[in-house]
Amino acid sequence: MRCLLLLTGLIVTAHYTLAQTVTGLVSSPTIGTEETVAYTLEISDADASDISSPTPPDAEGLILVSTTASRASSVSITNGRVSRSLSFTWHYRPEQEGQVRIQEASVNIGGQIYTAPSITITVVPQVQRPRPQRRSPFGAFSLFDDPTPASPPDVTEQDIFIRAVQSSQEAYQNEQVTLDYKLYFRPETVPRNSRQADSWDAEGFWREELDLSETPVPDLVIENGIRYQVVSIRRVAVFPTRPGELSIDPLKIAAEVQPPDLDPFSSPLFSRSYLTIERASPTISILSKELPDSAPDGFTGAVGQYSLNVELNQTELEIGEALQLTVAIEGMGNIALIEAPELDLPGIFEVYEPEVNTSKIENGNLIGGRKVFTWLLVPRSNGIFQIPPIQFVFFDPSRSDYVVRSIELDPVTITGTATGPIAATSTASGFPIDDIAPLKRDPRWINTNRRALHSQPWFYVLLVLLPLLGIGTTAILSQRRTRLATDIAWARNRKAHPLARKHLKYAKKSLSKGMPDEFYAALDQAILGFLGNRMNIHERGLTRPQLTALLADEGISQEKQQNLIRFLDLCDAARFAPIPPEKPHMKEHFAQAGQILSTLAHDIESAA
Repeated sequence: MRCLLLLTGLIVTAHYTLAQTVTGLVSSPTIGTEETVAYTLEISDADASDISSPTPPDAEGLILVSTTASRASSVSITNGRVSRSLSFTWHYRPEQEGQVRIQEASVNIGGQIYTAPSITITVVPQVQRPRPQRRSPFGAFSLFDDPTPASPPDVTEQDIFIRAVQSSQEAYQNEQVTLDYKLYFRPETVPRNSRQADSWDAEGFWREELDLSETPVPDLVIENGIRYQVVSIRRVAVFPTRPGELSIDPLKIAAEVQPPDLDPFSSPLFSRSYLTIERASPTISILSKELPDSAPDGFTGAVGQYSLNVELNQTELEIGEALQLTVAIEGMGNIALIEAPELDLPGIFEVYEPEVNTSKIENGNLIGGRKVFTWLLVPRSNGIFQIPPIQFVFFDPSRSDYVVRSIELDPVTITGTATGPIAATSTASGFPIDDIAPLKRDPRWINTNRRALHSQPWFYVLLVLLPLLGIGTTAILSQRRTRLATDIAWARNRKAHPLARKHLKYAKKSLSKGMPDEFYAALDQAILGFLGNRMNIHERGLTRPQLTALLADEGISQEKQQNLIRFLDLCDAARFAPIPPEKPHMKEHFAQAGQILSTLAHDIESAA
């Protein structure tokens, strides 16, 4: 008994420590000219003895039906939280059509005045309002029943709608803006089987999808006197790829909703019909600001906040042994577009193309990750060499300025003996002299009955041609490396096929693991990435009409263009469908993606 009293005391104490709230609610945001609207002033978590009876709020375009308020109280326990509310309700009838308003309401609680904001109501002709069907409480049929069939209730934009919340109205080029699409619906109008109704384009943006909870819990909010449940249906990070005023298309969804029940005597045990509705969010506008002109050398377009880490796997090695240089860039921003820092290495190193590994992370509504570049360096001369500092330059929007990260490395000691005597480590241009091996001498070649080697004419020809051949080969390799670093279009064209195969391989892996979202995202990336690399464009910012125009310029037939667009739309729809396609269909889509890539490659190469 003592424990029960103690528990009761704790509950009462918890009740009185809760914050007091005053809320104004209306029965409907839209009424007919012959209807009334109920206005309720709800007071939560306050002692009834502290509440002075409030007066009805004034109204514009409405007449108060009665000055006496109906009073009700309730107690609820949610997640262990005890809440008590007291409400006062008045009724108003309209004087005119159009927008009318109930002014602020106030109430005195314990000597302190609390107010509820004003509410706007729309008054329409009565013919535009559904006619409720009256039923008798004495049974399914009665002489009191209205013989006129009831009109099906409408589900209006005020009952369910989409709102797009953007983290910023303006951003620098390549700076992230987060879009959170929220679905608002009244508690008595619950949607089901929600799905994307149309393709969604963000022209001029690179976009990345952000994760949402698989089992979202709706939040309860009050908008203009109406209670709504709110849930996020899509969250996207967009990065403007060019400066100027950019717009993002509305997000359209289709859903089945249960209309409000107009029959007060209907039983929830009986099924009610569902209506299929479509809703669209407003168009989003973002001002993309151009980056300042004062960019330091080495800036390649990275925007965000990043850290730099550089490592050498060893600082002492022998000639011909591989040295591994690792550059890791980590932070918040569009990690996918970050390019490798430029290296200014001594000429004695033979440099191979870097291996690139990218991982993405989400921190709240921000996207970022880690990108690691790994080079293999093979020394061709001995000595002690200093690798110049590795720099990474990015633009920090929070500072509105460029930031240079720089890390110095320890000297590298190369030991061992080259194939011939080393007079110098490299030429003035950095070309390693000992890259050209001297001619080997073999005692078995000596024949005293023949002419000396230096007296043979071909010896001098070979002596001249071999250095030229070595220099020419090295120049070709150097030119190729330079072109890979400077000619982005040529470099992306060479990567088109390997990257497409990589995405298809990941799609196949996702298919075997039963991950439909990752599967269709990989198919989408395989095709769009291939087109972007072959045509040297930012494929993520393309609309469907722009993509069609580019395909036409490449000589792709209209039929193949339509097949490609349909397949991309299929991937988008499958990614956001509440029920994913079955595995046999996914296998067919995988084969279809491979066929599309093969056809694109053949047609683009034929046109070139």
